[in-house]
Amino acid sequence: MTIDIKEFGANLGNREYWDCCGAEWNHTTIEQKIFKLAEFVQAGGNLYPVIYKYAKGREYTYRRAINWCILDYLNTLMVEGYYVNFMLLDNKEAVKLLTELLKVGAELKFKSKRIGNRYYDYYEWELKKVEDESILVAIEEEHKQKYPNETLDDQKKLIRKWKDGCWWRK
Repeated sequence: MTIDIKEFGANLGNREYWDCCGAEWNHTTIEQKIFKLAEFVQAGGNLYPVIYKYAKGREYTYRRAINWCILDYLNTLMVEGYYVNFMLLDNKEAVKLLTELLKVGAELKFKSKRIGNRYYDYYEWELKKVEDESILVAIEEEHKQKYPNETLDDQKKLIRKWKDGCWWRK
């Protein structure tokens, strides 16, 4: 079975995935969302255009919720203690980090189950916390190279954008 990446991406560009304040967010668990996003990314999909298209034309409140959804996904995929580091990334870097973590943090595993005299083979997604900091460190290094003269005030502005603002334009 082949996956139509364009159609798959269109199905992910909705409030269920990018509006943690809306009722649609509660239709599936965070793990189920991560598995769908991982399936998309692992099939060669690019999340940035999906999120950008979702954000385009939306009111500020909806665009702001995207930040929090990305944080939820990142916090679910990584071990504790990296939260502050996320906030020093811009939107493209955060989506890149999410994409890389989805590639290694969600895995489709082959399973076999015995029921009575029969064995049933199936695939099941498994979520694992990523303990390897190398992905985050590499993206942070790219950020430092891109913004070599970044000041503490610049970093505070980025953190404020995460907490109180919105990266995504109409």
